[in-house]
Amino acid sequence: MAERIEAPGYARQVLEALEQGGCEAWFVGGCVRDSLMGRAPVDWDIAAGPGPVAIERALAGRYTLIRTGEKHGTVTALSAGRPVEITAFRAETGYADHRHPDAVRFVDRLDEDLARRDFTVNALAYHPRRGLVDRFGGQADLAAGVLRCVGDPGRRFAEDALRILRGLRFAACLGFSLEAQTARAAVENRELLREISRERVLGELEKLLCAPHAAQVLDAFPSVLFTVLPELSPMEHCTQEHPCHRGTVWQHTLWVLEAAPAEPVLRWAALLHDCGKPGTKTRGPDGIAHFYGHAAESEALAREICSGLRMSGREADRVCALVRCHGEVLPMAPKRVKKLLARLGEEDFFGLLELIRADWTGQATGLLEERLPALEETRRRAEDLLAQGACLGLGDLAVNGDDLLELGFAPGPGLGRALDRLLEAVLEDRLPNRRAALLEEARTLLGTGP
Repeated sequence: MAERIEAPGYARQVLEALEQGGCEAWFVGGCVRDSLMGRAPVDWDIAAGPGPVAIERALAGRYTLIRTGEKHGTVTALSAGRPVEITAFRAETGYADHRHPDAVRFVDRLDEDLARRDFTVNALAYHPRRGLVDRFGGQADLAAGVLRCVGDPGRRFAEDALRILRGLRFAACLGFSLEAQTARAAVENRELLREISRERVLGELEKLLCAPHAAQVLDAFPSVLFTVLPELSPMEHCTQEHPCHRGTVWQHTLWVLEAAPAEPVLRWAALLHDCGKPGTKTRGPDGIAHFYGHAAESEALAREICSGLRMSGREADRVCALVRCHGEVLPMAPKRVKKLLARLGEEDFFGLLELIRADWTGQATGLLEERLPALEETRRRAEDLLAQGACLGLGDLAVNGDDLLELGFAPGPGLGRALDRLLEAVLEDRLPNRRAALLEEARTLLGTGP
């Protein structure tokens, strides 16, 4: 672990300006934690005293200040174009909504400020001359790879229930385990997560899902995830008695999640791709389990989950499209490749192939190696179509709306439907993407052709 922290110049300048203005200032939280671990911090945050008025007075005229959280004594200074967040030393009381303090009291001592923080590894402070302040054993927990709440974990999670998900996210990002009492309190207080806004839950879950150790953490704390996404809980005990599968649907899902690229849409699709399986499970006379129609059921359930989390429409559409298509039979015929490239777009088509590869990774041993040639053949077909400049969208058609207007089409929905039908004919190889052929078909659609 690093012994000395080298803060970048733009952040040190803000800290020095605060001290020149009569404030006590320290680097705190994640930037200290990450530096001690030898990781490059994304942000450099400062805690300072004796209060927000003194902080703004020390920085006024030297930096552009953005009042990002006046109620909580937080201001952001722009230094060399980079944001540095400064928060006044504070203590907090009362958390009626289990998320925000009812009252904030500004204090003079760093120790009081550190005592309010969530985990010991985040309750660290550093000063270039005075060194490290570690009142709660954060450095030892870093060395041990342990996440431990500052003080009583039950109280910490009751104050701000989002800390439960933050703890899982930190564990998944850092490869840490939760200390026993902290882990127990996270599970015992999980129902409080129902009171947290869906947008905040979505933000934490997305970061957790994209972390290197997401599958291991979710395997250790399924009840926490199922509290915020109860639709997924039936997967935990849904067995898959089929030669192509191993483990429960939930175990399979975690293997797929681990194998999928760490990109939000793909990780969400991995988590949700089989969520409809429990509701479609049947068993044949031979005792083999079947899940007919599970892709469509999973898509419908995924749509409800994405909507409930207030996911953006664009992201939800992408996730649900991948869930719907994850059972595609490979190798795809050229016509099918073309249609899916047109429907999904280049990025998500190749993302679908990665999801399918991850899905196979989570199935019976040996199936991935057996099926990979089919996946690579499909990939080559798609790459060849793109290299050839194949018509995949309305913008690629050899005719456009103006051409159809000249033929006599009226502006409006009918014009759009005609263009869609021409594109569909090209995608299905019923028509070549040539102007003359498309115009002839358009005349037929208009009713004026031969």
